[in-house]
Amino acid sequence: MPKIIQFIGGPLDGHRQEVPEKKKQLPTVLHLAISRNTYRLLADQPMDPDEPATSRATYKLWMGSYRFVAAKMPAQKPTAS
Repeated sequence: MPKIIQFIGGPLDGHRQEVPEKKKQLPTVLHLAISRNTYRLLADQPMDPDEPATSRATYKLWMGSYRFVAAKMPAQKPTAS
């Protein structure tokens, strides 16, 4: 029987994901690239193949839920002044 994992905090706050594995078999840390496509995917909408990631969110499995730990923004390219 599939289990439900909830994301707490960060960009995926409140998202509930069905997982077929036992919770003990899930990765303890997730590093997820976040873009507008992330939200399109969750809303079952078409995605844009050229959409860049805007950040990376880190979640840690704790007490049966993935808890938000940190976000890292991509490095900015220098711009001409």
